[in-house]
Amino acid sequence: MNNYKCPKCHTEFLSGTKFCQSCGCNLESEFIENPVCPRCQKTFAGGTKFCDVDGAKLTSPDKLIPKCVRCEKVYSADTKFCPDDGGAVIPEALRYGQMWLKSDFYPKASLGDRFLASLLDGFFTAMLSLPALIIYFVGMAKLTSYRGEDEAAVLFFFAFFLYIIPLVYSFIKDGLGSGQSWGKRAVGLMVVYLPNNTPCSIGASCLRCLIGSLLCLIPFIGWLIEPIMVLATEDGRRLADKAASTQVIDKKLYTNRTGDLF
Repeated sequence: MNNYKCPKCHTEFLSGTKFCQSCGCNLESEFIENPVCPRCQKTFAGGTKFCDVDGAKLTSPDKLIPKCVRCEKVYSADTKFCPDDGGAVIPEALRYGQMWLKSDFYPKASLGDRFLASLLDGFFTAMLSLPALIIYFVGMAKLTSYRGEDEAAVLFFFAFFLYIIPLVYSFIKDGLGSGQSWGKRAVGLMVVYLPNNTPCSIGASCLRCLIGSLLCLIPFIGWLIEPIMVLATEDGRRLADKAASTQVIDKKLYTNRTGDLF
């Protein structure tokens, strides 16, 4: 077995030792036996902390194995999303900190694709709203008939109940499945929750929709803010995305490309 030196008191210890016998240093957290640079993949002698090529903090080889951020299942380096639960496949060492926040980690979704997905979702929402509208107009027709108020009231209540379905869809749509509304799924887009690189949750989807709806209440300026943010920002994140810590990505490009982090 190899002998190493404690990074604090420099007392020698054997490979596999968890704590220094002299100073009590936690060797599992302070010492890496076979460190590797997560950027350039260069290996170093045990105890080295930073790469002399690019300055990156070194990590253990097992933390560079591509795994699903949700189920921790191991995949090959060319797999980007887990086929079981949709979680991003990212080595543990690259999940946190600034490395995975690089602007080119996720391909920016184009404004055209996002607009098309929005149109499709609008169409789906309209189709979900159609039964409520039909019943509403039937209720309006009942009001013109003799003593039709009671029937109209029942129809109006039923129409209101049915309208909840498209309303709920508009809020939770980006948290469905693998962070894809029906429109985004058709176009090949996906919403990712950036803090842990997982598909957008229903809660984050609701927050995105709420912020977007509030901005739409501001005439003209509110209507232009979000498209301008998509075009002007490097990652295409609008205010609603920043509030919910999400990003709309082009899933096709991300799945097919080979990122420089892997």
